[in-house]
Amino acid sequence: MVENDPISLPALLLLQVVAMYILFVVFVRKKQNKLISEKEIMQQGFTQQLLQSQIRIQEETMSTLGKELHDNVGQLLSSTKMLIGVMERSLENPPEILTTADNTLSKAIFELRTLSKSLNREWIEQFNFIENLTAEVVRINSAKGIQVHLSHPKELPLKTGQQIVLFRIVQEVIQNAVKHANANTIVISIVQELSLLKVTITDDGRGFDMEQVEKGQGIINIRHRTELLSGNVEWTSGVEGTRVNVQCPLEIYQLAPNGLQA
Repeated sequence: MVENDPISLPALLLLQVVAMYILFVVFVRKKQNKLISEKEIMQQGFTQQLLQSQIRIQEETMSTLGKELHDNVGQLLSSTKMLIGVMERSLENPPEILTTADNTLSKAIFELRTLSKSLNREWIEQFNFIENLTAEVVRINSAKGIQVHLSHPKELPLKTGQQIVLFRIVQEVIQNAVKHANANTIVISIVQELSLLKVTITDDGRGFDMEQVEKGQGIINIRHRTELLSGNVEWTSGVEGTRVNVQCPLEIYQLAPNGLQA
């Protein structure tokens, strides 16, 4: 008969203790990982809510500005145009400068109405990205100062709110090129590749010092809006011009009609 090894019992107890310790460590690490994951999700949610609040305030401010432009400045321009028209009709041979002023005012009123419309909240609720970007391109091209070329699909698989956010991004990039780049041409390309939407905007302007540009409010707004679309944006700028690439994944987020998360 084989006698029991006196070392086997303590060894078994030690093995059990080690096993329990390993299980405890694994449990604690899983718990820590879960807490870290929940913290990251909460942080992302907080960041999204903060960005949404900032965008909501900007949209409300722009809507108020649009109404002021239409109701006040627009009425002043219309009244001035009417007075010029009265003056023209009262003269047998109105001077050319008067006719030029009348035509210039007509263009200014058209530009103002188009701009105020693009800022109006009621217009936003029936928003279509392709239609409104096309209208924006026509408006800029009509001024004869800079030419914008646009290529795009027939429609985008985006909800109204998503289209508004994307439009504001493109609008901001265009305005930066028009105001600061001294460009002659802007090319906008919109391409859908499977579940990814790519928007590329290039100009032939003088380029930017990206270290200074990064601090600008316009660039900050673009980054915030791109983050709302769970996308990313990159700038390349030099002596031959500036290129902005915006990429957004499709069908992974839901936005309400006002451009904010439902």
